[in-house]
Amino acid sequence: EILVTAAVLVALIFLWQYRGRVMKVLTGDDKLHGSFLDGIWCCCFQCCGVCTGDWTRNLTMFQCCPRRLRRQNLVKVVGQLLGMSTYTVELRNIVVGDLPYDGRGDVYLSVECAANPAMMTAVAEDKQAKVIHFPEILTVRARNNLLEGNVTITAKRMNVFGSEDLCKVVISPMNIVHWASQTDESDKIKRFQMKTVSFDLERETPPWILVEFGQPMEVRDIDNIRSVDTIRTATRDNQAQEFNVATYKHTYYLLDARGHAIDEPMEEDLAEVRSMRLKAAWCFHLCNCWSILIVFAYAFVRAYVWSCYRRFNWLTMAVLNNATSEQTEPTHFPISFHDMAKIGEQCEAEVKGTGLQGVPCRPSLDQINKLCTNSQFLNGRGQPWPKAFADYGFIEDVLGENQVGIPCLPGICNVRQKIVEHEWTLIGICIGMFVSNCLLRWCMDARIRQVKARKLLDRQHQAEEFRKQKREQQLRKNTWW
Repeated sequence: EILVTAAVLVALIFLWQYRGRVMKVLTGDDKLHGSFLDGIWCCCFQCCGVCTGDWTRNLTMFQCCPRRLRRQNLVKVVGQLLGMSTYTVELRNIVVGDLPYDGRGDVYLSVECAANPAMMTAVAEDKQAKVIHFPEILTVRARNNLLEGNVTITAKRMNVFGSEDLCKVVISPMNIVHWASQTDESDKIKRFQMKTVSFDLERETPPWILVEFGQPMEVRDIDNIRSVDTIRTATRDNQAQEFNVATYKHTYYLLDARGHAIDEPMEEDLAEVRSMRLKAAWCFHLCNCWSILIVFAYAFVRAYVWSCYRRFNWLTMAVLNNATSEQTEPTHFPISFHDMAKIGEQCEAEVKGTGLQGVPCRPSLDQINKLCTNSQFLNGRGQPWPKAFADYGFIEDVLGENQVGIPCLPGICNVRQKIVEHEWTLIGICIGMFVSNCLLRWCMDARIRQVKARKLLDRQHQAEEFRKQKREQQLRKNTWW
């Protein structure tokens, strides 16, 4: 066991030490694109991805709403204030200078933000190290949270074989969000010292980078596009135009790499199939929810019935033992839950393996039903009517009250007998519901595939008819000439 434990520890240390290479082999990427904050945002604010909160835009579309909140997703706004959702920040007017290399070189920048993939600028070709301008506007998404990963900007020089890191600077995302929200334009522009990666070359002055942080100035306002089938483009005069996907596809045909037009499914057909998939998914989830609720309801009812039956069984044992001469120490009513449980344990030890039925320590169903259906016998002895899930110490400690429970219904013992008789039938029904849901999912997928195939066949027939008519028109034209 010691050797196995040591081998497991060595393997875990090895996997952690070379986790990047292991992830590269398993997933094709050496980074985990997710964090603790992403998990909280997805689980707590988006209900595990079920609700994105876009419905709140209907509440902020009125003119009386403050301008900074107009047409905004309120869930995302609250998440930004709490540091769980990301802010969109643009990096503009990027200039680097005094880079640590001699002569001319091809330089580009790499920007890494938290767990997101690295962004690259275009290569500035054949530039001297004194001053290099980059025309790109890079967009980073950062959280105003201490747990968010830093933003790293690295200047790289491209060589014939690979590239080398020249210098880098690490900036806190909280500072980036703060600088981007400033109203004064001069406060948004910052010049940072960059740390040289290699110290082989001695420089008179450290390298630096000039960056302007600001709110998104994208004319298309991409973050606030509500419809999923809308294409928004910008014109030369900085105006945004919106098109429907179907209209856009009819205007700009799908081309291959050589510029030749190729066939693609009609957007109307795709919309119909997408609507069917959405309805099928909602139907499947609804059936699953009902199935889970029914199973939990059955489990709760069964636990309730068994809890009540156990208490009536113990009370019947106490009453029958008092009526016999074998009981050396008669039980004095009312008795507590602890005493009832103790009587049940003693009787279980006495009759275990004997096969006896109808004796005081193993009463019959008729004997238990006399107490279960009539409360006068217990009231005459001052014994409270039993409650399910009552007299458990941990429940009373949590709720801070005694005698917490659900009163047992008269005749509940007969319900327990019915459940015992049909136990396997009820279990089969629960399993059958989940199996039927899977079959329903398969049938809906088969129906969607059938509709897709029929739509494709219809479009092929229409294309053939169109080409046939074009050929006939061309033949008639040639004959006339």
